[in-house]
Amino acid sequence: MVAVNWLLWLVFYSFLGWAYESVLFTIVFRQWTNRGFLHGPLCPIYGTAAILTIALLYGRKKNVFFLFFVGMVMATGLEYITSVVLEFFFNTRWWDYSARMFNIQGRVCLLGAAVFGTMVVLLARVMHPVVEKFTLRIPGKVRVLLAVFFAAIIVFDFILTAMRIL
Repeated sequence: MVAVNWLLWLVFYSFLGWAYESVLFTIVFRQWTNRGFLHGPLCPIYGTAAILTIALLYGRKKNVFFLFFVGMVMATGLEYITSVVLEFFFNTRWWDYSARMFNIQGRVCLLGAAVFGTMVVLLARVMHPVVEKFTLRIPGKVRVLLAVFFAAIIVFDFILTAMRIL
């Protein structure tokens, strides 16, 4: 049952990341911008960062400075690695911070790192305790069905996305 909860959290935070980026870029460009890598409304990098935060840092949530700096390094490292992997497999870049100060190969930048650090603090101290309580209130069989449903959709979406890009 624990794996089911983790999968549901991955999907939830992937959706929140997609919503955050899509709204932000829609405001910046003044037209609807779907920031997802997939067809559906998910940015798996956000879900992955959230899962790493919960797994590795949730027990240290009382120390805000630790959360911020370790979360910032962890999330920024994940963003850098994801950029390299996506470019390697699909021969394209999904983001480029070259115009921002203090960037590394245009893959990550200091401003983004600070935003990620802040998000990690908010996730660990504010959001996840609520999300966890809500998740645990869903009956076990329903959680399993939701997890299977979302897993099937994600796998299908990854396959469609890879076929479209390649």
